[in-house]
Amino acid sequence: MAGATFQIEAEFDCSLQRLWDFVSYVPNQDHWVFGMSESEVVGGGEIVVGSEIVGTSTERGQSLRVTMIVKEFAPRSRVSWENTDGHTPFVTVIDCAGDETSSQMSYEVTLFPTARLMKLMMGPLRPIGSLVANRMLRQEIAHLRAALKDAL
Repeated sequence: MAGATFQIEAEFDCSLQRLWDFVSYVPNQDHWVFGMSESEVVGGGEIVVGSEIVGTSTERGQSLRVTMIVKEFAPRSRVSWENTDGHTPFVTVIDCAGDETSSQMSYEVTLFPTARLMKLMMGPLRPIGSLVANRMLRQEIAHLRAALKDAL
C-alpha cells in the first residue's frame, strides 16, 4: 500500500533561528510530538544525514521503542527522518523559513500502514483517517507553540 501523507503549515512569532534550534534538537520532540518520550540522538551530539534517533512512542497505552534515520539535513531549513521498525513506518519532513522576527514551518508526515485497522483508515476510510491525522498535527503545532513560549 502506498503511503498516506498529511501536512500542516504554521506561522510562529519567533525568529527562524529559534524555531530551527528547537525543532532540530531531538530531545525537544518529547515536548511537542504526540506520544514521544526519551528522544535522543544515538551517540549524542547534533544531527546530520545518517544520524540515528531513538525514542519511545506511546499510543493507546502501549509503548514501543522506535529508531529513525535522518535522511535530509539542511541547517535552518529542512530535516527529515524515516522510521521503519515501528508498528507503523513513517517519514517526517520539517521545512522552516523566516527571518529575525517571524518564522514558518511546513510539517509533513507520511504513514505506511501495516496493521489492518490502519490500512482501513488510510484506504477505504481515508476521510476519517485524514480528520484524525490532521487533528493530531494541529495539536502538535499547538504543543510546539507552547513549548517555544515555555522555553523562553
